[in-house]
Amino acid sequence: MGPEGLSVRWEIDSKTLQSSIFLRPEMFSEYQCSGGVGVFGLQFNHLMDTLQVFASSGHELVLKYPNANMQLECQMNEGGDGSVVNMYAQLDSQEMPIPKDLSDYWQDPSSYFLVPGSLLKETIEDLEWTAIGSNNSTVEVHMQRQPRRLSFTAQAAGSLQIEFPVGDLGGFSCAEAEVRFSYKYKNLRTALSNIPQKDATGVNSKVSIDAQGLMKITHMVNLQHIMDQEGFLGQAAYTDSQVDISRTGIVSFMMVAEEEGADGDSD
Repeated sequence: MGPEGLSVRWEIDSKTLQSSIFLRPEMFSEYQCSGGVGVFGLQFNHLMDTLQVFASSGHELVLKYPNANMQLECQMNEGGDGSVVNMYAQLDSQEMPIPKDLSDYWQDPSSYFLVPGSLLKETIEDLEWTAIGSNNSTVEVHMQRQPRRLSFTAQAAGSLQIEFPVGDLGGFSCAEAEVRFSYKYKNLRTALSNIPQKDATGVNSKVSIDAQGLMKITHMVNLQHIMDQEGFLGQAAYTDSQVDISRTGIVSFMMVAEEEGADGDSD
């Protein structure tokens, strides 16, 4: 937490996949942060379970840190017909080292493509059947400069190649004549299928790949679209004319490419 906004970071045990979410102060109905930048750790499963309980209500959620016991405090008030119900939870914080940012290892030249998040979500879900019965299935991402081409190919229990229509790409830059790297299917599924919207519309995604195959996926999430889908009309609601980059959530993933000939692991 800091004056510039709220950032949440997470990584899997194998450290081959990291994710982060950044929310600017403008995305909250009220945001207060004093004393500079504060960093603390939480049990990921406890945090997710707690947020899911509060999310089912649709009312405004208040987060405070720290309370008297150095905990993250979650509070929500529900009311109607003169009655008020108060919900709250307290999550113990933990001291833990800040994960090493995979972006520190980024090496140019890099390639990238821009595509609607809904198309990425549909693609990775279509490839799911090839991973059935396999813990180590991979997806090859292939970019070609001339003629311009982008494809995802999965091979495990079965084989399937999906070509992206060139007209659907909002941007495309290939650093070499061809760029070709493979990634674990389950890591790609985590990064592409769990976009925080029901149908992934209103999400613009940029996928970048560096010289060593390190992949960065950035989802720009339109908060207005989420609130319209959920019927949320809280204090943070705003009209289309007010939508700007300061009110866009940024969800990022960093993913390590599979080494050629690797057998995979069980993370």
